[in-house]
Amino acid sequence: MRSRSTSIRKRRSGLADRRQLPAFRQPTNGAWAFKVVPNDDLMASAILKYIAKSGAKMLGFIGVSDGYGEGHYKEVGRLAPTLGLTVTTHEVYARADTSVTGQALKVMSTNPDAVFIASAGTPTVLPQQALRERGYTGKIFQTHGVASEEFIKLGGATVEGAIFAGETFIVAADLLAGDPFRHATEQFVTAYEAVNCQKPNMFAAHLWDVVALIGKAAPNALKTTKPGTPEFRAALRDELERGQNIYLNNGLSNMSKTDHNGYDERSAFLIKIEGGKFRLAK
Repeated sequence: MRSRSTSIRKRRSGLADRRQLPAFRQPTNGAWAFKVVPNDDLMASAILKYIAKSGAKMLGFIGVSDGYGEGHYKEVGRLAPTLGLTVTTHEVYARADTSVTGQALKVMSTNPDAVFIASAGTPTVLPQQALRERGYTGKIFQTHGVASEEFIKLGGATVEGAIFAGETFIVAADLLAGDPFRHATEQFVTAYEAVNCQKPNMFAAHLWDVVALIGKAAPNALKTTKPGTPEFRAALRDELERGQNIYLNNGLSNMSKTDHNGYDERSAFLIKIEGGKFRLAK
């Protein structure tokens, strides 16, 4: 049974098509729906390749029992054999659970070289805490769903060393001064702090990227027709699809008629929690 949130997203995507209005949301099926956050399969592929290169052969899996966790497990199951990885477990838990001791013990009983946790938000902390508190010393990998300061605050020492594939925004300060990825994030952070007097989070970065993409597309659309008309909305959509090599907080965007997400693995940065901070993995 598909989740309620998935059903809502699909209805909203259909509404964008019926109104013929460019909309940034999930999923990206339909002629009018765009997505500013990199797809989960892109990030999953990048981190799994890294896991394989790290020397791991046996990989345990714990994920949330919803579309996010199961979507990642599907990618793990598809890619692991091609990378020489054997998945030893498929343990799941609900986001509202307060304990995953049983799942952690089952994973540990298979003696994996590493464990992959597929979750998002604060529920990501629970499996990693359970594994570390019960003596698991192997490598633990997460998804870009951990990219918030709350993950580090709640997890403390138990999340130290976790590695995941994530967006530019998280580690822009670790990039070289002239790096165009860093420049894009610095522009956003400077503008945000000037208005709000505090550091922005990833959600604000997503919204900024939407505005940046529309800002690139709108001037050309305005050259062809007047705003507020069906023709303008179509022109705006077409210009969004023509957007190439646009550096954003989320990565390098290259849209097309057939790809309304627009990212490849150049936008997947390997990130490690080190000293209580998100750092670019060496």
